[in-house]
Amino acid sequence: MKITHNGDLSQTLLVILFNLIRTSYQTATYSCNTTVSCGCSTNSAVLSRIVGGEAASPATWSWTVSLNIANIYLCGGSLISASWVITAAHCVNGQTASQITVYAGSNSRWTGTQSRIVSKIIVHPSYSSITYVNDIALLQLQTPLDMTDPHVSQICLPSVDSTTLSTTEWPSPNTIVVAVGWGILSEVGSYPIDLQQVTLQTISRQDLTCSPLITDWHVQLCAGVSAGGKDTCQGDSGGPLMMFSSSSQWVLVGLTSNGLGCAEAAYSGIYTRVAT
Repeated sequence: MKITHNGDLSQTLLVILFNLIRTSYQTATYSCNTTVSCGCSTNSAVLSRIVGGEAASPATWSWTVSLNIANIYLCGGSLISASWVITAAHCVNGQTASQITVYAGSNSRWTGTQSRIVSKIIVHPSYSSITYVNDIALLQLQTPLDMTDPHVSQICLPSVDSTTLSTTEWPSPNTIVVAVGWGILSEVGSYPIDLQQVTLQTISRQDLTCSPLITDWHVQLCAGVSAGGKDTCQGDSGGPLMMFSSSSQWVLVGLTSNGLGCAEAAYSGIYTRVAT
């Protein structure tokens, strides 16, 4: 048996305490309201405060789905009901509905606890493939998902409408938001197998990292971090940008749309605003 002197023991306890404090400071845990019908997964979300994204824990973002065509990953999306997925228009515009498979209930982009074929694609009638204005679409599934599956749930839609967005930036600038997706990890990186998550802030439309990139702030918003290093990238398109509400639910505030480069300090990421 190894005998530890009191000085060594005190030093060991201090190291353990320091590591616990540091770990607590570097992570944020979001415990959601499990009694509600939307915006809450089986497991609470735990996100790092340090630079860059990270792999998400299983059953944390259980409304997030992957869209595939002929076993080729296409984009991300979010469940807003058992039969409907919301995604970016540029992901599905011109595609044939029956060729798109939606995988739900897994952090892997290739599999899910459930999969469904798409029966209908509804692209916003004013979507522009040049400016990415109104970059939003709905997908109807051929058969509803089983929402009793603990790995599948739906995200909440915001209570704001287009009238509010016509006069106000919502969410307000500097709001903490979370984006998830299976996009490449850097501009020259590869696609991850597992779902990634990143904490960002909404950026004012007047900020120089945002204003040159958007065409219509009423339907587009910017998010990122001032120093760069955190962003969505190619392959994250269609995935959710989410805010944790005062009622302890995750609310869909945007869809990953486009951007200039990835995680560059000079450019924010561009998202499509979501309203009801």
